Amino acid sequence: MIKIEGNNPATEKEIELFLKNVNFKLPEGFIDFFKKQNGASIWINDSYVDIWAIDKMFILNEEYKVNEYAPNFFLFGSNGAGEAYAVEKKTGHIFEIPFVGMSKEEALRSSSINNFNDFLV
Repeated sequence: MIKIEGNNPATEKEIELFLKNVNFKLPEGFIDFFKKQNGASIWINDSYVDIWAIDKMFILNEEYKVNEYAPNFFLFGSNGAGEAYAVEKKTGHIFEIPFVGMSKEEALRSSSINNFNDFLV
């Protein structure tokens, strides 16, 4: 069972500004999600996914020092606990990565997921 509590859609200006700053591959369907809701709390069976608002992602990546600890990744959300969800910049694949000990070696690929909609189910 999936339950989604989404925010209002991202504005065209927010999406445009985000894409202007993206210099890496995004998963298929990523931007489409934000056209429908600008971040969301999602419960998938017993799992929780917090997708950050598009206008907060670069700020949060900077605060978590992602470029220092895991420069091959871009965080877009978390499980509400100690794990973040990230896009591998080179491939657009989705990974789960710990906030503490953040590194390529600790990242776990979410099977062969490189489609954002597949990640959400």
